[in-house]
Amino acid sequence: MRRRRLAWEVLRALPAMVRIELSLRRADLRETCRRLGVRCDLTSAAPPADEAPVLPRWSRAPIRASYFVVSRWPAGDTCLRQCLLIGHRLRALEPVLRIGVRREADGRFSAHSWLEIDGRALDPTAGRYAVLGSAG
Repeated sequence: MRRRRLAWEVLRALPAMVRIELSLRRADLRETCRRLGVRCDLTSAAPPADEAPVLPRWSRAPIRASYFVVSRWPAGDTCLRQCLLIGHRLRALEPVLRIGVRREADGRFSAHSWLEIDGRALDPTAGRYAVLGSAG
């Protein structure tokens, strides 16, 4: 039953992933988020809360399916694509897309995106990044 549920969720995720890819190529990030039902916060400097969000049981299969689809996506497995797909699939929980940057040990900058639900990041590595809003 669990495999069948995952297969069903993968089938539901594929059309959304196609829409995400097309939107990323044709529109800006804010418009893409709007189309997907994901709030995009690029202005708040508030870091995510330290605690992980408490998610409903129904969200597990869509999250697993989203990781599965994006990890095999021909255009690449990026954190932004993962966030957009998971955010779209969990839009009933009102997720917020956040983006942050950090300086690596070799001096290069790296960027990362993550989702927050109720101010809590789904990604435990989010705290390692300075949120984009804090640059202003």
